[in-house]
Amino acid sequence: MQHYNHTSQINKMNKLYITILTLVFSLNSLFAQAPKEYNFSSPLDIKLILSGTFGELRTNHFHTGIDIKTKGRIGFDVKAIDDGWVSRINVSPYGYGKAIYITHPNGYTSVYGHLNNFSPEIERIVKKEQYKKERNTITIFPKKNEIIIHKNQIIAKSGNTGGSAGPHLHFEIRETKTAKPQNPFNFGYKVQDTRKPTINKSFVYNFDKKAGDILSLKEIKTNTKGNATDTISVPSSWIGFGIDSFDRLDFANNKNGIYSVRLNVDGEKYFEYKMNSLDFSKQRYINSFIDYAYYKKNRRRIQKLFLEPGNKLNIYDFTKNNGYLHLEENKSHSIEMIAEDYKGNKSVIKFVIKGGSPIVIPPNNSKVVLDYSKENTYETSNFKIKIPEGALYNNANFDYEYANGIHKIGDPNIPLQKSCTIELKIDSLDNNLADKMIIAMVSNKGWESYAGGIIKGNYIYTKTRSFGKYKISYDTIAPTIK
Repeated sequence: MQHYNHTSQINKMNKLYITILTLVFSLNSLFAQAPKEYNFSSPLDIKLILSGTFGELRTNHFHTGIDIKTKGRIGFDVKAIDDGWVSRINVSPYGYGKAIYITHPNGYTSVYGHLNNFSPEIERIVKKEQYKKERNTITIFPKKNEIIIHKNQIIAKSGNTGGSAGPHLHFEIRETKTAKPQNPFNFGYKVQDTRKPTINKSFVYNFDKKAGDILSLKEIKTNTKGNATDTISVPSSWIGFGIDSFDRLDFANNKNGIYSVRLNVDGEKYFEYKMNSLDFSKQRYINSFIDYAYYKKNRRRIQKLFLEPGNKLNIYDFTKNNGYLHLEENKSHSIEMIAEDYKGNKSVIKFVIKGGSPIVIPPNNSKVVLDYSKENTYETSNFKIKIPEGALYNNANFDYEYANGIHKIGDPNIPLQKSCTIELKIDSLDNNLADKMIIAMVSNKGWESYAGGIIKGNYIYTKTRSFGKYKISYDTIAPTIK
């Protein structure tokens, strides 16, 4: 006779129940981490030919979308790439000009910029708001589902408004929750591209790691196949590499941005960045991504293949030792720089680098070295500066001189991420001109530009994101209306 063990059966059922719950939670976690579904259509019914790519280098920022050519004309139908609702409408003489933002249920927001005019329904809403506020430049945030949009619905006509240099559609896809722009190529948008990126020049840097200074910059000479004809000899020290490159797509000769650059050392990946996602709050870090001093002098952007300690960009896919390489005397390394576009077309630079005699840096205890990781202050009898933590991308030497009423503050070739506060002592104040006193930035040609100025006691102060020459001046000339 078989006996039924009630307790044992309950324990088995409990274990089975726990196993099922665990499986359900695991599946939920898996689906939560899975990529969001999308089936986006094209915003235009014409062939996608680009004049600008995602992550392209611009002044103080990266390009956050793609620029689609419109055959040199305005007036093409701009269509919603999916169902959603209008979450923002902009009208401005600057930036994106006339622009529409559509929030989609799958967690993404699409952006359409430089529009000529909106669809009749949206145009009525815009006109009503403009008359209400009695101004042309406006931003409207419609309530959720107030303006429902369907996939492929015409929302506007393409144009050339705002900060546009010619007719085109600026198109973006952003993650709605974070507002971070995403590379549209990752959403299935395709353009014809059979052309390899162009590598104009490649460079090797020598560093003083303590002060963060670049001691030397050497261009690497290569043949038409991208190979250096001789071993490159540089002083043994900490070194890094840089590349000046661009990409061209089929049917257009615009110099577009590179999708990815990789650095290999002795056959192993040492450093890599990819333009998949950007962050508006980190845009100004482009001044650490490029060689800022070289750009100011030559108007060409060297992309650094090393990561300064104060650089917080999210584009780096892999870094070993932040891209810095310690080159020992008489030791050689095989180097490869690989520039790649989204289609996988590649251009490669190859060379061997060898360590020579080290650079001897004489000690100089009188130098003021700014620490990028801390707040820095410096003052004299007639000058004060406060540089907040996070304003610098690396440690830097700081110099100050005062002569003939001009304060030479720091090195103008060092970029600043955050504003620093400068205070200049007022030697004498004419009360009749007190409200006209300003701080002026002085160019190398002697031109003065307004830099702000608030009087506080015996000092006048302002905030600036540029080192350079400053002086106390007066603005007594009224604006001219032409």
